[in-house]
Amino acid sequence: MRLLFVCQDCGCHYLVPVGLDYPDGGRASAVWCSACQRDAAARGATEPAELAAVAVLLAVRALKAALAARPAPPTAGAEQPSRPDRRPTRPAISSRGRTRPAAARTRLA
Repeated sequence: MRLLFVCQDCGCHYLVPVGLDYPDGGRASAVWCSACQRDAAARGATEPAELAAVAVLLAVRALKAALAARPAPPTAGAEQPSRPDRRPTRPAISSRGRTRPAAARTRLA
């Protein structure tokens, strides 16, 4: 699972790479999306450290809550039955009972 952040400038939701590092070597922001981060860099503004720490903390808490809410995977030792054990509600009708009269079945020849 990846962390989902909210941009503090424009309010959009965005995903950052794991470890907050882009593949080109740049550092991702926990406060701004990539567009707002470029605009802030052009203005010369620095990322507020307090906001970044709070954003990462809230994202980690949300991730832990989401992981705790997932159902546990089945254990390897527990086997699932292929079909449920159901008993019939009435006895089965055999084909022999339908083709011959009952008196013929009980007599020995």
